[in-house]
Amino acid sequence: MIRSLLRDLSLAVPAFPIVLNGWSKFLSQLLGRFIEFYSEKSAKEKLLFVLALLQLLFSLSSWINYSIDLGVGSSSDLTSRIGNLLGLVPESNGKEEVNVKVAANIFFILPCFLTFFFGGFWTSPWVSKTILALQAFSGLLLLLGILFPGFFFVSFLKEEDYVYNLNFFAFCIAWALTTLVSLGSGNSKN
Repeated sequence: MIRSLLRDLSLAVPAFPIVLNGWSKFLSQLLGRFIEFYSEKSAKEKLLFVLALLQLLFSLSSWINYSIDLGVGSSSDLTSRIGNLLGLVPESNGKEEVNVKVAANIFFILPCFLTFFFGGFWTSPWVSKTILALQAFSGLLLLLGILFPGFFFVSFLKEEDYVYNLNFFAFCIAWALTTLVSLGSGNSKN
C-alpha cells in the first residue's frame, strides 16, 4: 500500500507544474474573454449585470438569524476568560447563533438566476419584459414572505425567535435596484 502511494506520488508531483500551467492559461483566457464581453456592454447593461449578480448571490445566502438556548452557562475556566477578554473566543452564554435560508429559497434563486442569465448574456426585444416578469414574481414572493413569514420563510420558529440579517436587506436593496434598472432599460428600448 505504501509502495503504490509512493509510486502514485512520484508520478503526480512532476505533473503538478504542468497542470498548474494549464489552469493558469485557461483562467487567463477566460478572464480575457469576460473583460472583452463586459467592455462591449452599455452602462445600463453593465449595471444590470452587476446588480443581477448581486441579487443572485444574496438569494443564495441565509436570511434569517435565530439563537438556540443550549441550557448551559459559559465555561468559566481561565483559558475561556482570557480568550473572552482578548476577544479571541466569543462568549456563548449558553446560546448558539444559527443562520438559515428561508423555506421558499428556491423560488428566489431561480428567478434571480434567470434575471442574471437573460440580463447579462442575452440581447433581444423580449428580454426586458421577461426580466420585469421575473422581478415582479420575486417581488411578490418577497412581499408575501414579509407579510406572512410563518408560511413562506420560517414556518418552524416563533416570530419573536428570529431576526432578518443583513443578507435579507441587501437582497431587498439589490432586488429594488435591479427592478428600477430593468424598468429604465425596458422603457429606453421601446
